[in-house]
Order: sequence, then structure tokens, then C-alpha cells
Amino acid sequence: MDLDRLGTVLHELGQPAYRAKQIELAVYRDLAHGYDDIPTIPRPLRQELAGRMPFDELRLETTRRSPDGADKDLFLTQDSLPIESVLIPHENGSRTVCVSTEAGCQIGCTFCATGHLGFQRTLTPFEIVDQVLFFARQLKAAGEKVTNVVFMGMGEPFLTYEHMRRAILLLNDPDALGLGQRRISVSTSGIVPSIEHFTQEQWQVNLAVSLHAPTDALRSQLMPINRTYPLSALMPALDRYVAVTNRRLMLEYLLLGGINDSPEDAHRLADLLRTWPNVSRLGLVNLLTYNPTRDAYGHWNAFMGPTGRTLATFEDILTAHGIPWTRRVSFGGDVGAACGQLAGEARPPDATQL
Repeated sequence: MDLDRLGTVLHELGQPAYRAKQIELAVYRDLAHGYDDIPTIPRPLRQELAGRMPFDELRLETTRRSPDGADKDLFLTQDSLPIESVLIPHENGSRTVCVSTEAGCQIGCTFCATGHLGFQRTLTPFEIVDQVLFFARQLKAAGEKVTNVVFMGMGEPFLTYEHMRRAILLLNDPDALGLGQRRISVSTSGIVPSIEHFTQEQWQVNLAVSLHAPTDALRSQLMPINRTYPLSALMPALDRYVAVTNRRLMLEYLLLGGINDSPEDAHRLADLLRTWPNVSRLGLVNLLTYNPTRDAYGHWNAFMGPTGRTLATFEDILTAHGIPWTRRVSFGGDVGAACGQLAGEARPPDATQL
């Protein structure tokens, strides 16, 4: 629900100021499903509000569930733009929601399905939070709750910084969803000015950075944003982030078979990280393997993942250099819900027919 618009509508209706807080608590704390689910406001007001503004910013179109338990949901905004969000279950009982911040994406990474969509617009803070609310209501009915939120869906969060920031504050608000800051993570492709802004925030939200290559030449080939913010600008910003916050930094590295997964690439990555003392001190390399995606022409698998032996060698080299790493487990790959696969499609086409 758009709280800004709610305040305006209530003012136009001559309602007392406390009505806005009543509705906000019902929506974000009590997880009401609609105006009729808010008994603290009079029925005539509920009917008036229903006719003036939508209760939800997003409309569910389709849900696809993977055998591993991940749910990928396609939503439409009020202006009919498609976005996707994912609910990821974990064996320890935690439930993570992966949210989108843009319809499409401005970055255009070559290995990412979202990047081939182009950019339509940024999402409002309320459209971002409504993705979490949708799953929170479902989980509440099952006696569960959202435990983590990751800004790793469609779009670049650091290109819509203020919207992202307000969404985080709303997620964290004890009168709203009350999610602890350490349970919120934001991933960026490396927007240096926003990283510097993020460094100054007085909070404990986690930061992840998509690195994906140890050299400017290769990173620019895979991620055009590197031409604007090369490693010579990105790495000092990351080192300052760790120095100021003293927080763990996640360095995401997507292994693409035959492109960035060689032993030489592993050595170069280790050398790059060890150059920066704070990154070396608290950086953690998060190794991902490629998930099949379509390019702008509808072709599948322009890339491929590493072989098992190549992956093991890469990991061994990082270990030998003293670089801590972890391997991310992907969820929902069979329904197009894994990293790099979100593309706002109700029915992803059959790859065998392309």
C-alpha cells in the first residue's frame, strides 16, 4: 500500500490523522488482506478507500513452484509492468524473499536474463515492500514468517537508492514488518557513489557486490557498468566500506565455463582481493554457477557453467591463497527462479523450441 497516497486521500476525506497509523499497522504489522480486514476503521471509510485507491500495489499473475520448494511469483504493477519475486525456503526453517527493485534493469549484464529485458522504470518503496507482504501473508496462514529479505531480484537497487532505502526502513520498522537489519541484504553491480552513501548509513544491512571477474577487460565484457565504475574505483570504495563498518562483505563471483573460471582467473582474483587490506580481512567470495538464461534474441545457454573439476580447482586455489569462500546453493532453477533468470515471464518458453 502506498502510504503517501493514503495520507493524501485521508486528508481529502477529512479523516483524523490517527486513521493513517491504524491502517498502516493493519497492513504492515497485522498483515491484513484488504480494507474489509481492518475492523478498527468504520465500514463507510473502508468502502470509500476501496473506491479511491488499491489496497495492494501489485497484482499476482502466476505462481510457479519448484520441487525444491522455491516459489517464483509474477506480479503486475498498477501500470501493468511485470516483475518477479521469489520465496526461498531453507532446511533450518528460515524463509527468504528475493525482491525486485526495477521493472527490467539498467545494467545489462550479458549473463542475466533481466538484463536483456531493457529498463522500464524503478519501483516505488511500496511496490518493493508489497512483494514481501504478499509472501508474509501466505506464510502467516501456515504459521510461519518471512525471516530474511534480499534485494537481489530484477533491477539494480543502488540506481534507485532512495526508494531502496525507504523500503528497508519500512521492513525494519517495529510498527511494520519489524525485520532485523542484519536479516536484510542488498546486492549491487558496483555503483560506486551509492556504495559510498551506503557506507555512511547508520545501520547493519548486509552488502553484496557482483564482481564476476578479476580484471577490468573481462569484467567490462561481462558487465558494461565496469566501464563507468572500473575496479580501480570499485575496490577502494569496498575497502572503505569494510574499514568504516567493520562488516562482512560478500563478493559474488559467477563462474562461467571457459570464460572466468580458469586457474589463472582464480590466482588473479586472489591477488586482487589481497591488494586491499580490509577487503582481504572481511571479504567472503560467494561462488555461483551459471543458471541457463535466454539472450535478447531468445537463444538459450550463450554461457555454460564450470565442470566439477574446474570448480574444485578454483576453490582450491582460493583456499591456498587464504581467501575465504562459500558456494551458493541455487533454488528454483527449473522454474526460472534462480540467480540471473528473472525475466518477468508468466510462462517461460520451452528451450527446446527455440
